[in-house]
Amino acid sequence: MKTKLFLLLTLVAFASCTTKTSNSLTNQEKFNLFKAVENDTLFASWVKDTSNAIKLYKQYKVNVIKSDSTWESDQHRLHKIEDFGYTNKFELIPLVEHLYGNPEFKKGYGVSYLIRTDHSTILFDTGIDDDSLKCVLRYNLDILGIDISELDAIVISHNHGDHTNRWKWVNDKTFVNLENENIVSKMKIYVPEDNLDLKIATIFSYDPIKISEGVYTTGIIKAPMFFTFTQEQSLIFNVKDKGIIIVTGCGHQTVEKILQRCERISNIPIYGILGGLHFPIEGDSEKYMGYYITGKLPWVPFTLNDVNKKIELIKKRNIKLVGLSIHDSSGKTIEAFKKAFSNEYKELRTGALIAVE
Repeated sequence: MKTKLFLLLTLVAFASCTTKTSNSLTNQEKFNLFKAVENDTLFASWVKDTSNAIKLYKQYKVNVIKSDSTWESDQHRLHKIEDFGYTNKFELIPLVEHLYGNPEFKKGYGVSYLIRTDHSTILFDTGIDDDSLKCVLRYNLDILGIDISELDAIVISHNHGDHTNRWKWVNDKTFVNLENENIVSKMKIYVPEDNLDLKIATIFSYDPIKISEGVYTTGIIKAPMFFTFTQEQSLIFNVKDKGIIIVTGCGHQTVEKILQRCERISNIPIYGILGGLHFPIEGDSEKYMGYYITGKLPWVPFTLNDVNKKIELIKKRNIKLVGLSIHDSSGKTIEAFKKAFSNEYKELRTGALIAVE
């Protein structure tokens, strides 16, 4: 134990006097970082070496400051949407929901939801599948008997492979219809970044944008994590006589900011929230999942107590419909949500319809 502590202190001292980059970290921050490298072999393999670990931590701190500043500025700048519109019908069918669904459906990773309103049919995210010609998304659409020509728009929440299928569908046969026609060019495709260079027409809007009557995006909310930086948008639906239903991809933005953004741009009460919120409890999910929690460092565990705080945050809004994706939350999280929202909870299972009218 003394040898390990001596090594950590030596590394801290060495880092303090050798590079300008390390000067952006306090001694305590360096100590915590090097301790994490020593104790977590997966984390150590990802950061590669001490100098890179320091570089990553420094950039993370910069990203946090920038994103917080941007968030405050955006919230102050944005105004209420005066004529939001509404839909009588809201139907959501999970097409990809991380190995979770009835046996007749092909199982896959990530998220993809088909959403129908009075005015449009929207595909929200596409999941991921290495078989781009017979991908899980298309297979399950076919099992459900849904003609892809019904789709009006594709909305991608954020640029992670398990939500975009690494954009394979832009060029493969995922969206070839019964007439052997690729309909990608006929759909409106809303993307979360403006520099993707997909060689097709796409729509990017940093601010909330109308998808169809009663349907908007939240606009982009930036989410810094230790290993990456992402921009994510959610969808919001105004269901007549119910209120706003939020549909999320991963929720890297944090549930706090998603709720606050909806309340900033609309006075309509929030009725429901469905989708990913990224709540992987330590020890109950794959280790790397904890590295992608906005507002948490990789060595700071996400616990059941954290989950309960998020639950209370949602409960304060008196929300009537809750469904959590298991693709980025652990089983214990799901069980905690089911217990807390016993009457309001709906399981997100592949092929299982959730309808609100």
